[in-house]
Amino acid sequence: MIDNTDPAYLNRYRSGTASVNPDLTKKLKKYVSEYGTDFSTDGHVLYCKICEIKIKFEKKYNVSQHIKTDKHHKNVKRKNEQAQRKVQQLLTNQNSVKSDFNMDLCQAMVSANIPLNKLSNNVFRTFLEKYTGKSIPMEATLKKGYIDDIFNSTLENMKMEIQQNKIWVSIDETCDVEGRFIANVIVGILRPDCPGRIFLLHSEQLDKANHSTICKLFDKAMGIIWPGNIKYNNVLLFVSDAAPYMVKAGTVLKNFYTKMVRVTCCAHGFHRIAEQIRGQFGTVD
Repeated sequence: MIDNTDPAYLNRYRSGTASVNPDLTKKLKKYVSEYGTDFSTDGHVLYCKICEIKIKFEKKYNVSQHIKTDKHHKNVKRKNEQAQRKVQQLLTNQNSVKSDFNMDLCQAMVSANIPLNKLSNNVFRTFLEKYTGKSIPMEATLKKGYIDDIFNSTLENMKMEIQQNKIWVSIDETCDVEGRFIANVIVGILRPDCPGRIFLLHSEQLDKANHSTICKLFDKAMGIIWPGNIKYNNVLLFVSDAAPYMVKAGTVLKNFYTKMVRVTCCAHGFHRIAEQIRGQFGTVD
């Protein structure tokens, strides 16, 4: 009897000098039919496509044993995860065409400062459906599919409007109810003949409030406007309160933004004057 698992025989088969054993071929095809498409055969060897190796097939037990190995289980799991990711990607691509109505609705609510969770109000939803004739999306739909696009579009419009213009920058930091340090960066266009537009450019939670974190936040905000090539000479004014760390941040930043001047916000100046007066006239307070 010819041993079809002998390496010398397999080499002769590949070179065309060995004969085909019909019984072996039938046996291997039966294994493939029984154990599924994870296996294949050329009539002489049994190949596990999941593990990408040839496996022993002299006895059915050998095949069953291979299927129970940790390596095979891990490879099957990896294959299923890859298939699932492909399906999710396909579904994402199919749903990539977005509703103009949903986009406009989201844009209008954000622009009017209406929280998106108001869409869960049944009376409000009924009113919109009645007079628009449209199916009103849920809050989660707008957050997942539309809010990012509106943010990116708004940011791009902001950058386009600023472009080569000279600007002023204001940073203010405060603590929220949970004790977190929240800083906001506002920029405005400086025009010689009229007030320029003002934008809330960036908001960020700081680890702590000091001149170092303010300097980093300032640079990060300028990188948003001019990514990869900050126009240092276009920043002419830094407006802040009179906190010592803000004053120090302004001094440090002037080493890079050489044409920039730091000034104290008028509102903060008046506030400090009022506090000084109140301190001297306790009865009137």
